Amino acid sequence: MKKELTNSIAKISLGLSLTIISAGFLPVFSQQQIERYPTGSEIQRLRSKLREQIRRNNVGDSRSQAEKQRRESFVRAWSRVDPAVAPFLGKWSGYEEGLSVYPSNIRGRVCLIYIGIQEAEFGLGTVSNGVIRTDDKEVILKEGDYLGVVTVRNDRADIPVEIPYNSPTVLQAARQFAQLSANVQDVDKVVRQFNAAGCMVGLPSRR
Repeated sequence: MKKELTNSIAKISLGLSLTIISAGFLPVFSQQQIERYPTGSEIQRLRSKLREQIRRNNVGDSRSQAEKQRRESFVRAWSRVDPAVAPFLGKWSGYEEGLSVYPSNIRGRVCLIYIGIQEAEFGLGTVSNGVIRTDDKEVILKEGDYLGVVTVRNDRADIPVEIPYNSPTVLQAARQFAQLSANVQDVDKVVRQFNAAGCMVGLPSRR
């Protein structure tokens, strides 16, 4: 009897453990299954939210006139080569973070370097219908001199960061930008990815 009771308790404990483990993994699997790009209607709705964020937070332009002019010249030069990509190019400032959008040797494609607190990440995106669609299934919207990043979590599209990216300036070299925040290992990884993807920093070559 005691042996049977012990076996029963062991089976119940094992069953509960498996149930708890399964329950712990379910949300992760669910999030992976529903991960997707936002739809056209969601993008339209969130573009309105981005405009409201700009107004509500009274996000100003921290650039000097010289910085504005240098960046405008840079965008004009690239617009002759890749007009869809050109408006997004530059180093954009956020709240305790930054995003640099670089041109690449493939028309319509951009390279992205994100920096946060002690981190730097590299990504790629494609410009289509006036937005950047990243390889991480995010969509980057542009309103004037502001950017908002749309993500989908739990099947809900949103712009989770309240302060839009703003005040774009000319691009820095990938290493120079990444090392503003990240450690040496992360910086080296970002630079390797940047170079391997055919990303560019300066003005386009004359054609």
